[in-house]
Parts: sequence; C-alpha cells; structure tokens
Amino acid sequence: MKQHLDKPLWRLLPLLALLTGCQSALGPMSWETGYRQVGAVGGPLPGSEGMQRQLIVPNTCQAEPDQSGIIELPPGCANDLNLQLMVEHPGDLLHGQEMGPARAGPVARAAHEQLNGRKRANERRRRLEEEASGSMSGYATTGDL
Repeated sequence: MKQHLDKPLWRLLPLLALLTGCQSALGPMSWETGYRQVGAVGGPLPGSEGMQRQLIVPNTCQAEPDQSGIIELPPGCANDLNLQLMVEHPGDLLHGQEMGPARAGPVARAAHEQLNGRKRANERRRRLEEEASGSMSGYATTGDL
C-alpha cells in the first residue's frame, strides 16, 4: 500500500522542481527611460564657484544609497548612461530634432530599376525561347524517327 502512494509522488517531483525553478525573486520592472536636466553648483573652471551649471541625468539612475552607503544602479541605468555618452548633442536627449522630409527618392529609383530589370529579363528569356523553338523545328530529333 505504501509503494502505491509513493509512485505518484515520484512522478510529480520533476514537475515540482521545474515549477520552483520558474519562480523569480525580482518584481515587476519599470522601463521608463528618459532624461532630466538638473542644476549642479560649481562650474568646471576655476573662479566659477557659486555658478550653477546644467547637467543631464537619466531618469533610470535615480537610486538612493542603502544602509551601507552603496548605490546599486537599477536595470537600464547603464544603457542610458552609455547612450548619453554617445550622442553628438546632449540637448537632443531632452528635446529631439526635427526629422525633415523623408528621403524616398533613392528607394523609388531602386524599385523602378528592379521592376524594369525584371521586365527586360522576361522579354529576353521569351525571345531566347522563341529563337530556340524556331531553330529546333528544322532539325530531326529521336522522337521524329
């Protein structure tokens, strides 16, 4: 009787192990990206103390130090910092530039060339097939014997 009860438990054990592996300790993450402008006291040049300069800081990097004084950066902060270092104009992170009109000319020309190239290739293939069938009509084949 005891063996009969143990069998279903052993069958469920791998399933339970898989399900416990799916449990995550992380809660839902906020992927709100963006940048904000903050003021910092003291300029980079000597004699500019008391002047306020503007810095751009990623929104995802808002973290408070824990009790030991260590600041753990949240997910996405490093990506935003890297992007901030790569842009040409840091002000574009706050307000982007106008895109301007779409450049559809090269795409339209390429599509036109592709379509015309297919037409020419089909015409050439058709002409070659006609020439081949016309030239073969004067010759005897094994099927004619």
